[in-house]
Parts: sequence; structure tokens; C-alpha cells
Amino acid sequence: MKKYLSLLIFFSAVQISFSQQDKQLTHYVFDKMSFNPATTGFKGLCGTLIYRNQWDRVQDAPNTTLLNFQANIPRHNLGVGLSFTNDVIGFQKNKNLTINGAYHLPTSAGVLSAGIGIGLINVAFLPSWIPPETIEDPLLPVATSGSGFDANLGLYWHGNNIPIFAGISTTHLVPSTINSINYTVARHYYAIAGYDFNVSGRRIIHLKPSVLIKTDAASMIFDVNVMADVWLNTYSYLWGGLSYRLADAVALNMGFAFSPAQIPSVNMMKIGYSFDFMTNALNPYGKGSHELMLNFCIFPPQKGHGRNGNPFILQ
Repeated sequence: MKKYLSLLIFFSAVQISFSQQDKQLTHYVFDKMSFNPATTGFKGLCGTLIYRNQWDRVQDAPNTTLLNFQANIPRHNLGVGLSFTNDVIGFQKNKNLTINGAYHLPTSAGVLSAGIGIGLINVAFLPSWIPPETIEDPLLPVATSGSGFDANLGLYWHGNNIPIFAGISTTHLVPSTINSINYTVARHYYAIAGYDFNVSGRRIIHLKPSVLIKTDAASMIFDVNVMADVWLNTYSYLWGGLSYRLADAVALNMGFAFSPAQIPSVNMMKIGYSFDFMTNALNPYGKGSHELMLNFCIFPPQKGHGRNGNPFILQ
């Protein structure tokens, strides 16, 4: 009885607050590429891994694993990337693999980027039934799955003198109907914006407010985040932040970033953790949401200045 009660509560909360099909991440500032391909390849060669255990101790609650790889090709003003997501909620498993490409147009004020992502989405339903009798019920649904085409599209702006970023995008641009399982993947729309304040003092502090709005035209998720980077030296810093997701959660996040070579702006490892305090209908039954993030970037060395081969000219 307890099992069926928890399932009833869970699916009721999903229908009320989370009718959207796309994943939900607190570390969205480290994962712009999977929902906006225009952000692909802005800095060096980067890999990002995020794991989310949502609504801890709520049976069949969502679990999400995200893996991104992206690279910058400055000679051609291009960015390329690969994004994989495995999203599990109850009996349903969604797997999404996307190849992303972006063109970066440099201007005197910043960089304007346009990007597209093309890939496949696989949806599977893997029910595990325990019939009241030893004889299996043939009317109970059995495991099934199907795959379809997927595409994302986005625009993104990143300023130079004014450190502001903003972007709009859509996922599942052509809503995919997987006929074999009678399932339709709805189009989602995203808007993101943020700013980087450099606060002078005894230590260098960067204050980074941002906002993310996501909608499928039927419901909306509004996420506000404020992070602060506190530099310990020229090659490492700590960060902490606070997020508010409307009618869902208040989240605390923290992390540490450092250059393994202890050289400024040469490679960077980031390790982050967030905990969501649930404010939705599942609050009495769950213990919050945990999220781990690992990011590593390799930055190419700066181009050197040419040297004159004439021995009589000072080099």
C-alpha cells in the first residue's frame, strides 16, 4: 500500500509542476550547450559530467546523467560538441544524443553565436509489475521503446567590455512522434541571461547572477541563481551560490576550481555540489535533491610573437 501511495503522490506532483519532458539541473550555468547549441565551443576544449538524484527517498523519482564534450576552433570561428543525456523517471527512460555546431561572429562589443544540434532521442518504458497472483496478467503493459530524430536551435550573445550573456533557444525543434510507442516529444523554449560583476577588494570576487526560463507552452519553470567566485590565488577559487526555482525548490551550491599546473588561465578543473530543499507537493515525503558536477577545460596556449632571424636586430 505504501508503494502505491508514494507512486500516486509522485505522479500527481509531476502532472502539476513538472509536465515538461526535458531534464532539470541546478548546475545549468555549466551546461548551456545541451539546451542552447549556440553556446558550443566558447572556451578551449571542455568536458562536463553532471549527475542529479532528484527528490531523494521518493520512490521512482527522476535521476539524470549528463555528459558533454565541446571544443573551440578559433581559426574558423567555430564550436563543435557532443551531448549525451540519460534521464530516468519511474518506468520511463529517455536517452538523447546530439551533435552540436556553432558559428561565432566576433564584434567590437562581443561575440554573437548561432548554433544547431542534430541527433536522436530514445524513449523506453520498462515497467516492473508485481501482480497480486502468481499468474501474470496479460493486460499489464510490457517493456517497449522507440527512437526518433531530434534537433535543437539557438542564438547566444557574450559581451566583451560589458560582461553580460544572453541566449534564446528551442529543443526538439521538430516535435518527434515515436509511433511505435505512441509518444510525442514536445518542443521546449529556453531563455537565459546573466552578468559577471568584478568586485575589487583584498581578494578578487566575481558575483554572477543569472536567470533561466524554460517552457513547453503548457507550463513554465523559472530559475534564478546567484553565484560568487572568491579567488584564493591566481590559479584557484572557491564558489558558493543560491538558487530559487519557482514553486519547486531553494538550492545551495558550492564548488572548487583550480589549475592542476598552478598556472593562470592554463587548464581548469571544477568540482561542484548542490542540494535542493524541496518546496513542492513532495516536500513531506522527500529529502531534497543532490547534484554533482565535474568540469575540466584545456585552454590552448596564446599565440607567440614572431621573432626576427637577423642577428643584428635586438630580439
